[in-house]
This record gives sequence, C-alpha cells and structure tokens, in this order.
Amino acid sequence: MRFKTTQNIFKDFGEYFDPNWMNSNSLILPAKKQWDYKRPLQIEDVDLWEVIYEQGGGFGVYASYDPFAEFYMIRVGWFLEAQGYGAETYYGPGSMQKVIDRMDEMKIPYAIHKEFIEPDDMWLYQ
Repeated sequence: MRFKTTQNIFKDFGEYFDPNWMNSNSLILPAKKQWDYKRPLQIEDVDLWEVIYEQGGGFGVYASYDPFAEFYMIRVGWFLEAQGYGAETYYGPGSMQKVIDRMDEMKIPYAIHKEFIEPDDMWLYQ
C-alpha cells in the first residue's frame, strides 16, 4: 500500500512515509479517523490518500484514507488540467462502482479484493 497527502499529489509529488514502518515485521498503517458524512467530503478535507493507481504526467486514482470515507479522486493529468479539466471526484454510497466503471472506461488496471481485514483483526488470520 502507498499513501500520499493532497500536497504530494498536487504540489511536491512526494509520497507519505513514516520511518517507524521499518521497525516492524508486520504491516503498519497510518492512523485514520472516520468521516461523519454530515456534509459531502471535498478534496481539501482529505489529509491522506491511498494510492490505487498512478501513472506519469499527474494521472492517478486515489481513495480517501484519512478521513476514511467513500470518497475517490481521479486526477486526469497535467495536460488536461492545463486545458481546464479538474480532478474527478466520486462520493458516497455506490461511488466505488462508479470509479470502477470509469477505470474500465479509461482502461486503467486494478485489482478487486473481496475481503478487507482491519489491522486490529489480522491476528485472527496468522
């Protein structure tokens, strides 16, 4: 798994990394909080994104990780952004399927996992 801040995606093109991750033999994920859904989430509200797919030229697909919510962003790339196109966002119930449909349309490869195991429950599977 890879993570980026909003600044990493739009400004400095770096990657979120915590050196403490190297101090363990098991997967350590960044802290996250749940979104309360009292209002629609905006790009500016997201502190940390999970990288789903990235390609050169500023093109990528991201899922909101902190706060954790059904919110996705497809960055269309520098060339299209220079022509006035913004990042595409998908929010709320059913948004994951819309992102999958859009990725199919754009011929972006992805993997779908049937189960997600929270880190606190990993011990059950070891």
